[in-house]
Amino acid sequence: MSIAAGNGIILALLAAGQSRRFGDQDKLTALLHGKMLGLHAAGTLASLPFDRRIIIASCPDHPCTDGWKEMGYDVVANDHASEGQSTSVRCATASAITCNAEAICICLADMPYITCEHIERLVRAFQECGRDSVIASSDDGKAMPPALFPSSQFAILQDVQGDQGARKLLKTAHLVPVDDGSLLDIDTPEILAMENRKIPGL
Repeated sequence: MSIAAGNGIILALLAAGQSRRFGDQDKLTALLHGKMLGLHAAGTLASLPFDRRIIIASCPDHPCTDGWKEMGYDVVANDHASEGQSTSVRCATASAITCNAEAICICLADMPYITCEHIERLVRAFQECGRDSVIASSDDGKAMPPALFPSSQFAILQDVQGDQGARKLLKTAHLVPVDDGSLLDIDTPEILAMENRKIPGL
């Protein structure tokens, strides 16, 4: 089952992280197989018919901004990105509230291998578990993004603090497992170098 149009769900990609483990470079501008890392997940998920797609970025003129906008994303600048991932979660949630969204699907922009099929599974689980359920991805039983939060959790999302984002809410989430490596996030230059040595698609 594919995601239906008019589903009341907003897609938010968090792209305002400080990349502390990546050194001085903004990791989203680093090249993975010849394309900036920040454009991979955004490009994959651009085809899904969410009611709105947004990018939470560290600044409005990020090097990926033109590419994001061409894909149909609205770019929202997080002026407090240095204070941790929770500030991006709050920015995304504020956008969802403004749009009267029923739910928000939060993804990380540094997960280049995320698939549309997995996001569709999250949405299907949300529809089947009830619209007050938190749905999270899982790798080896560990709850992690991408995750889908219903509007009943928006007030809590707006109150998250620190660099752990919405991880507390994921402790009671319904888990949608993945075991194909598609939840890999590129956190260090070493991981990026290792992925660049691989042949895409293999």
